[in-house]
Amino acid sequence: MDYTFLGVCDWKDAVCFVYTKKATVEESYEETVRSPSSQMRIPAVIRLRKIVRVVYEKLTHVSFNKRNVHLRDNYICQYCSTRCRDREATIDHVIPVSKGGLESWENTVTCCKSCNRIKGNHTLPESRLKLLKVPAKPKGFKEIMRIKLGELHDLWLKYL
Repeated sequence: MDYTFLGVCDWKDAVCFVYTKKATVEESYEETVRSPSSQMRIPAVIRLRKIVRVVYEKLTHVSFNKRNVHLRDNYICQYCSTRCRDREATIDHVIPVSKGGLESWENTVTCCKSCNRIKGNHTLPESRLKLLKVPAKPKGFKEIMRIKLGELHDLWLKYL
C-alpha cells in the first residue's frame, strides 16, 4: 500500500469513509464531531483501504481564472507588495490587452487598486512600475495543490 495523493474530500465524507471502514485515519484535527452515541476527532488525512485508479492529469492542471491568479500570487500586489483582501485585489495585464497582451498566466498578476490606477493601460516602462516576480504558469505539485485548495494544512504536507 502506498500513500499516493488522490484528492480532497469534505470532512463529512471523510467521517463517513472512516465510519464505514472504507478508510483509516492517518492524521486528525483537534476539533471533534459528535453523535448521540459517540465522538470522533475530525480526520485531516485518511488512507483508503482499497486501491483506486487515478487519472493524474486532474491533479496537475490548474484552470486559468482570476481567483487562481490571486492564489498563485498569494493575494500580494506584484508591484508594491501590499497584501490585498479579496475585494481589493484586481488583475493587471502586464502587457495591456489593447497593446497585444494575452489573457494568460504569463501576462496577468495580482494588483492592488491603487497600483492598477497608476499602471492603467500602460506598459511597465511607461508606468515606471516594476514586477516583484515574473508571472508564470503554476508548476510543481505543491504549488498546484495550494492553488486548488487555497492553503495547505501542516498535517497534509508529509503526504504530498
